[in-house]
Amino acid sequence: MYRGYDFERLKKEADEKFNEMDITVRLGYPFKQNVHYTAGESSRVKKAQKINHDLYTEQRDFKIEVKYLKNWISSAKTRAVSKNWSAFQQDFDWLLDEIDTKGNGRDAFVIGWFNCVESISQLIQLGKGSGAYPLVDDRKFVYFPFLIKKKDGDANSGRSVRSFRN
Repeated sequence: MYRGYDFERLKKEADEKFNEMDITVRLGYPFKQNVHYTAGESSRVKKAQKINHDLYTEQRDFKIEVKYLKNWISSAKTRAVSKNWSAFQQDFDWLLDEIDTKGNGRDAFVIGWFNCVESISQLIQLGKGSGAYPLVDDRKFVYFPFLIKKKDGDANSGRSVRSFRN
C-alpha cells in the first residue's frame, strides 16, 4: 500500500493521516458483523465502568485494546512522543488483570506503528527520568521482548548510557 513512498512522505502519512482506528478496523475486519467497536465509548460511561478495549466479539468473548504510536509536532516545532507512558501502563495492567481473572487467553493489547523510525524509543518513552539519553526503565523493558539493551557512548558527557534499540 505504501510502496514507492519516500521517507518524508511515509512519515507524514504515519504522523498526520493514519490513526488508531485504522488499525482497529483492520483487526476487526475478519470478524465481519460479529465485532463491536468500543473505541470512543469511554466518554459515555462512568469512570468505574471504563472500557479498556477497542473491539469486542461477544460470540468468542475476545477483547482487543489498540494503541497507535506516532509523533506530533510540539510548540518548539520538534517531533515528540504522542502519549505518556501512563496510558500504556494502564492498558498493560488491564491485560494482565484479564489474564489473571479469566485465564482464557482471549484478550490482547496491540501496539502498532509505521516502521519509519530508527528506534521505537522515538515513538514511546521507554526510559526513566528526563533528558535526551534516559536510563532504561526495566519495568517497561519487560513488555517489549523484541528490544535489546545496548551500551552507547554519550558524546556530550563521555559517560556510558543504556538505550533501547529494535
